[in-house]
Amino acid sequence: MADERKSRFNPNAERVTRWLADNKDEFEDQGVAEDTLAAAIGMAPNEITETIDHLEAREEVVRIPHGLSTPPQFLLKPGRGWADVRDELLGNNRAAGQKA
Repeated sequence: MADERKSRFNPNAERVTRWLADNKDEFEDQGVAEDTLAAAIGMAPNEITETIDHLEAREEVVRIPHGLSTPPQFLLKPGRGWADVRDELLGNNRAAGQKA
């Protein structure tokens, strides 16, 4: 159980999911380019790739090929696990905002 918990926690994944939740309108509508996300969060290309691999394996995001460039560019869109992650992140924010 401890190993499962450890493999699930990833500080970079938390940074990425928080950014995606804060920018959910763009992410859920048209998607976000992977390289744009890296620049917005300030992560190195290898870190963002590894983090997106992790989130994609958990089905929180999906990569969609975007354009014909080399190396290939990817657009990130919500995966089937995204709604739960988003609701958990934003639910905490909404509850705090409603108390004020």
